Amino acid sequence: MEGFWIVQYEGMQGNGGGVAMFIKGQVFGGDTGYTYLGTYTTQGNSVKARVMVRNFIPGIPSVVGITGDFELSIDGLVEGNVVNGTGSLVGVQRPGIALRLSKRADIPA
Repeated sequence: MEGFWIVQYEGMQGNGGGVAMFIKGQVFGGDTGYTYLGTYTTQGNSVKARVMVRNFIPGIPSVVGITGDFELSIDGLVEGNVVNGTGSLVGVQRPGIALRLSKRADIPA
């Protein structure tokens, strides 16, 4: 799971993409208007993550329809260099997002 990943997502308010690094249980990433910071665990071919998404450019809409910062709980299945999964908002009753991650590089030892 460790490596540099392209992130593609689709929600009720549209779609988009960004990048994320998965390193030793931590997630670091971002896109046009948001940064991602969180943690992840793996078990077999499943991955679970909890990611804080913070808005750094006011006015950039999120695909979940929330203005400002929010937290996602992510569940996915790893199939080689691809992860397909879903993200749901923590503590908010709104539709979540569909996610697809594609690995672009391993972390050097």
